[in-house]
Amino acid sequence: MAPKRTNRSIALAGELGAQIADGRLKAGDSLPTEAELSREYGVSRTVVREAVRLLAAKSLLSVGPKVGTRVQAEHEWNMLDVDVMQWHLKAERRQPFVEALYEMRLVNEPAASRLAARRMAASDCQRLREALGGMRDNPRGSQELIAADISFHRIILEGSGNPLLRSLGALIEKSLSISFSLSWRQNPQLETVRQHERVCDAICAGDEEASELFMRRLIESAFNDVMSALYAEDHGLGGSDGRHQTPDRPAGWRGEARAPA
Repeated sequence: MAPKRTNRSIALAGELGAQIADGRLKAGDSLPTEAELSREYGVSRTVVREAVRLLAAKSLLSVGPKVGTRVQAEHEWNMLDVDVMQWHLKAERRQPFVEALYEMRLVNEPAASRLAARRMAASDCQRLREALGGMRDNPRGSQELIAADISFHRIILEGSGNPLLRSLGALIEKSLSISFSLSWRQNPQLETVRQHERVCDAICAGDEEASELFMRRLIESAFNDVMSALYAEDHGLGGSDGRHQTPDRPAGWRGEARAPA
C-alpha cells in the first residue's frame, strides 16, 4: 500500500516541482540529501521521501542507490500531468510552455470541431449555446465566465465522439483556466463572444469546414491575447482602466493575425 500523502509532502513536492519547471533546478542536478531538505524546509524525512516519490511518479526526478536523486531531462517529464502544467504556467519563463500548449490546441481542437459538426447531438448543441450565454452574461474575466469558456471547449471535444479527444479536455482543464484568465484580460468581451458564436453556429449547422476554420481562428486569436498579456506583465504595462495595453510584438512573437470580429 502506498504511503498516505500529507499536505506537507504535497506542498514540498509543489515547491521542488516549481523549481524544476522554471529551471532553478536543471536536468542532471542532484537534489540535496533527505536530511538537508528536512532541515531546509522544516519537515520530517518521511515528508521529504513522499515528496520525492510524487515527483518521481511525474518523471521529474530519477532515484537510484548510487546516483542519488537527480532531475530528469525535460523530454522525460509527464507534461500532461495537471501539476506539471500548472508549475510551468506559473514559472517566470512560461512563454515556451504557453506556446506548446496552444500548438497542441491548434493540432486537436479545429479537428475536434470538424468532427463535432458531423456528430454532435442536438442536446449538446443546446449545451454549447448555454455555455456561450455564460460567456456573454457574466462579468469579463470572472470565474463564472472562465468556467463557461472551458465548458464550451469541453463540450466540443466531447461532441467529437472521439474518446481520446474527450479525455484531452479533462487533462488540460486547469491549464486552460489559467491561460483563459490571461486571454480575457486582453480581448474585449463582445469580440471574444462573437468568435465563439461563429464556432457554435457552424457546428450546430453541421458545417464541418467552417467549424474547423473558425476554431482555428479563435485559438490563434486567444494565443495572441495570452502572449500580449504575458508580455505586458513582464514589462509592467497596463492601461488606466486596469487592462493590459497591447505592446508592439517582441522578437520571436508567434501566432497568426487576429481574426476579424
